[in-house]
Amino acid sequence: MAKKNNSHSTPTIGVDLGGTKILAAVVDAGGNVVATAKRATRAEAGPEGVIERIIKTVEDALASVKMAKEQVAAIGIGVPGPVDAGRGVALSVTNMPGWVNVPVAEMLRKWQDIPVALTNDVRAACMGELMMGAGRGLHHFVSVFVGTGIGGGIVINGQIYEGARGSAGEIGHMITMADGAYAEGGGIRGGIEAIASRSAIERDLRAGLAAGRKSILPQLMAKKDGALTSSVLAGAVEKGDALTIEVLQRAAHYLGLHAASLINAFDPQALIYGGGVIEALGEWMLGPIRETALQHVINRARLDEVKIVAASLGDRAGVVGAALLARGALQKEVTK
Repeated sequence: MAKKNNSHSTPTIGVDLGGTKILAAVVDAGGNVVATAKRATRAEAGPEGVIERIIKTVEDALASVKMAKEQVAAIGIGVPGPVDAGRGVALSVTNMPGWVNVPVAEMLRKWQDIPVALTNDVRAACMGELMMGAGRGLHHFVSVFVGTGIGGGIVINGQIYEGARGSAGEIGHMITMADGAYAEGGGIRGGIEAIASRSAIERDLRAGLAAGRKSILPQLMAKKDGALTSSVLAGAVEKGDALTIEVLQRAAHYLGLHAASLINAFDPQALIYGGGVIEALGEWMLGPIRETALQHVINRARLDEVKIVAASLGDRAGVVGAALLARGALQKEVTK
């Protein structure tokens, strides 16, 4: 049974578990990040090995501000995939073998017996933007995070909408091109993730290179050990690389069509875009997304009130949101 802590001023821990990186943060009662630490995920270590690395990352963050684990009130963790939040179980984790029905909360409580809140990683980031970022003061918005995949969060009446089975927000699998490609990792054919995620963009760019298209990409990638990162994309755009610009413009167009569908479905005050691709390219991507979206919206009355903007917390959105969810779990615990 998790220990009860009736202090609302003690810090909580937020963890963002990714396929390649673990980010942990100590977050105070006001939602401010006090300290962070990160390390490689090393998914090949399996659930137990990764949980051990999460604990070490949390301990690094605590050590950097000379805090003991006993000073932590609760832990929140976002994982890439569907979860059973009530049981604290990761049902599956994207691109991480062996992660099926993993009791994450129970495993973390062996390190410290305190409340543990488990959620989807993008939903955690949406919570961060809602409470501390670009969504502050809004009651209806959809967050869209464009990275290795595409995920999102839906906020209705100031609350994150979870759906009947807890899986709402899988907007990356909304079909945008019925006869399009399949997403890596088993996504829906023709879903926006299969068309405009960084993985899809990389697929199309590498296909162009294999076809003999001239590009500065190989030169830029060589500086990143061959990786085609979001910063490499931004560098290629800055240098006017024709192949990169062509692929990215196509991705922005389909993201704009996807955005129009989100506006038509939810009538939000805003669409808030984050993730590595948007952080690296900013308005260069958002401008075309906005222009295409607004051309395909059904209700054109007061259309200027629908904002399409960048997220403001960057890669801290997930850890901030997870820590805030942990504080909510703590408050539920002390009222029992």
